[in-house]
Amino acid sequence: LANLYQQLGRIDEAVAQCCEALILEPHSARTRELLGLAYFTLKRYDEAAQVYREWLEQEPGNPRAEHHLAACTGQNVPTRASDAYVETVFDTFASSFDAKLAKLTYQAPQWVLQAVARLLGEPQGTLDVLDAGCGTGLCGPLIRPYARRLIGVDLSGQMLARAQQRDVYDELVKAELTVFLQSREQADDLIISADTLCYFGLLDSVLAAAQRALKPGGALVFTVEAQLTQPANEAPYHLQPHGRYSHHQDYLVSVLASSGLQLADIEQVHLRDEGGQPVHGWLISAVKAA
Repeated sequence: LANLYQQLGRIDEAVAQCCEALILEPHSARTRELLGLAYFTLKRYDEAAQVYREWLEQEPGNPRAEHHLAACTGQNVPTRASDAYVETVFDTFASSFDAKLAKLTYQAPQWVLQAVARLLGEPQGTLDVLDAGCGTGLCGPLIRPYARRLIGVDLSGQMLARAQQRDVYDELVKAELTVFLQSREQADDLIISADTLCYFGLLDSVLAAAQRALKPGGALVFTVEAQLTQPANEAPYHLQPHGRYSHHQDYLVSVLASSGLQLADIEQVHLRDEGGQPVHGWLISAVKAA
């Protein structure tokens, strides 16, 4: 019931139901996470932080509590989500992932396909393609017509198990994305990444690794969430209360250039709805010099 109120934007009622749920089941991680998010949405930041601190007292080192505490306090913010956080969240989420995103009118895979089509034209089935952060494989069927060989990589084993069921990938690999890219010198004609780099704040290392993995003339297409304003003296990315990072356009342009990739296009798009509000993102296409 708290989750339903949260989705309807009735945050005070969501908080009340979270509290009732915690009385009934005081060690529920899901309820604590939802309660913290509800407090954050109400701009009751101290109370949100207290929820996560109490959670950490009961479960020291819990990666979800640590990540969300950093998000709501702005202290000890990591430059990217930890492997433990990503793996824990998505292993838990895998069974309901596709249905949940369908309810949120999730559109990132379709945006990625449109950008690839603009950049590369009609599919010929001749490319070595990497789906970076493939999740349950939502991009796989859309991008398969371009691929001679299609590889998916993800940190969540449970998400990869779901992707396997689609039977469109030639290979699925469980690995941290930057490390995997660094191992693939000039291996890929095309790298796509739908809503994976929003779990990175700093993008320098992962984009440099993507540039290394691309063949000369290869292309990178990805989405991130949009930070539409950048207050003075603040970082060009921001860890949001839901646990994902948003990025400023100027930072994206700059970091692509420093990684050796040439920006082909950047477009603001509607990625999904969340809490009844649209989530704005950037759709970026870049190429490696031939």
